Amino acid sequence: MSIKPVRHMIVYKDEQYNTFPNVIRNREGLYVAAFRQAPNRLDTYGMDHIDPSSKGVLVTSEDGIEWSKTASVLYDDFFYGVQDPCLNVLRDGSLFATLFMLKVADQTDAERLGGYTHTVFGKWAARPVGSYTLRSSDGGRTWDKPAAVNLGDVYIRGNCVQLDDGALLVPFYGSEGGVSRVVVGKTDDLGVTWSVHAEIAPEAGYGLFEPNLHRTPSGKLVLFIRCHKAKPEPADGQSAYPLVTCESSDGGLTWSRPVRHPYYSPSPFHVLPLADGRVLMSYGYRFRPFGIRAVLLDAECERLDEAEEVILREDGHGSDIGYTSAIQLQDGRVIVMYYYSVPGERHRYIAATICEID
Repeated sequence: MSIKPVRHMIVYKDEQYNTFPNVIRNREGLYVAAFRQAPNRLDTYGMDHIDPSSKGVLVTSEDGIEWSKTASVLYDDFFYGVQDPCLNVLRDGSLFATLFMLKVADQTDAERLGGYTHTVFGKWAARPVGSYTLRSSDGGRTWDKPAAVNLGDVYIRGNCVQLDDGALLVPFYGSEGGVSRVVVGKTDDLGVTWSVHAEIAPEAGYGLFEPNLHRTPSGKLVLFIRCHKAKPEPADGQSAYPLVTCESSDGGLTWSRPVRHPYYSPSPFHVLPLADGRVLMSYGYRFRPFGIRAVLLDAECERLDEAEEVILREDGHGSDIGYTSAIQLQDGRVIVMYYYSVPGERHRYIAATICEID
């Protein structure tokens, strides 16, 4: 079993700060990629992933190789910055999108109002205003209005699973008592109403972030979770940021304890079921040499620690890269999409690596 990177390509690049892609193939066969777009403030304020002007946008492709030159708007809010749009294809062919939003205020106002948890460029502060879902019945050309997820201050960066009865399990994350944990939300009506299906706490001294939810052929559910050690020591190195998984065999009601695996990066881990039954896991590698990596897993994701890590590229400018999302092309090859830049570049753009899978 092997993954062979054969070509790197730019999917979308302009003068903006383009990050966090997520790609699907709709029922009409069109490839659709969503990502966050914000003004490029690297030369004025520096690098930050919070911006009140950020929005969710889309590009499309007939073959997964040549992509539209202009981006259309998935959602743009007047007051709030839009973060991490993710796309899901439901059983009826409709698309179900998730995102979360942040409100930015002057630091003085933020101190007076309270609840602002993130400092932005040392001048402003931001607070979460919730996660939201949108639906499209025409393959992503038009979308309904965002519907709020009434589960409190939860964030989302990850794909969901549709159960046999049509209900959706959606992997959120959020803080409780200063510790970030996973919240599995359930909706029976495509995002109108919600319930907490399960909560997963990290092992002591760690936090859980940006989970991706995957269903194996047997029906087992597996969460692939970004994990951070709360107080890393210099000697920890990359081991402070391991991949963590949890499993459920009862439809997500109960979960195994979090288990750490020898794949490391402070970036989310994406999983793609392949046509032959295997699973491709990909992620941005935010340590030197910076780049993109992938691992081929068995269909039930039972032998993670035995799989071979493959370097897709290692020419990144630094740690502000990654957030992979992969899709299999009709010819069997896979494109692994991510945001990227190489040394000397002052923009972030959406790129991809075409891979052959043996």
